[in-house]
Amino acid sequence: MSTHILFVGRQPDIYAPLWRHLLLSNTQVSFAASQPRALRELDTEPADVIVLDAASLRTSPEPLARALRQRAPAARIVLIADNDVSTGYSYDYLLSSPTTWRQVLKLVEEALASERRQVLVKGPFVLDLVERTIVGPAGEARLTSKLFGLLALLMRNAGHTISRHQIMQEIWNTSYLEDTRTLDVHISWLRSLIEPQPKQPVYLRTKRGIGYIFLPNGAADSLATAVEPIPPSAVDI
Repeated sequence: MSTHILFVGRQPDIYAPLWRHLLLSNTQVSFAASQPRALRELDTEPADVIVLDAASLRTSPEPLARALRQRAPAARIVLIADNDVSTGYSYDYLLSSPTTWRQVLKLVEEALASERRQVLVKGPFVLDLVERTIVGPAGEARLTSKLFGLLALLMRNAGHTISRHQIMQEIWNTSYLEDTRTLDVHISWLRSLIEPQPKQPVYLRTKRGIGYIFLPNGAADSLATAVEPIPPSAVDI
């Protein structure tokens, strides 16, 4: 199966030598001039590398890169943007506009030579298992070791209540439950990173007297959620 490169932008002809080079190396290239078109392309066929020329689209690059990351979590994303773009975790390589086709080719070849991203995907959330970053509705963030372990545990058991006892055992390697303020603080920190409104959480919910549950689709999952904690032997971290 040939490699698939998706170019998202409005001026593909600027990089015409790049497309000729890729086609000669048995690489499939497709084009999308808007976010909706790009998402439809990704639904049709996954991309190995996405070249996002946000500068040509005259739109904020971060939300667009985030949408592409959520739709194609394992793909490498090369972002071409103006100099004022902020550092983000929804793309892998950044080129300042204007650039040349040879510079883009260099990064595309580097992306193709690298391993596919190792990610955990639940709903709109993409957790990078190597870089320990999260991309979701509230934006992007890098996680500390404990926050990463906590979120990975909850995401891998999405829709099931994880008891406070289980969390303390798995993340803090202790069965001591007399003082769980550390857990409470970490839950608060995690909500500040993944919830659009941390004081009104819809993704990371509390099951009073039991523990916590991760609902990747927010309120839409609430009615269909199991409220009983799963057995410790079933917890997958």
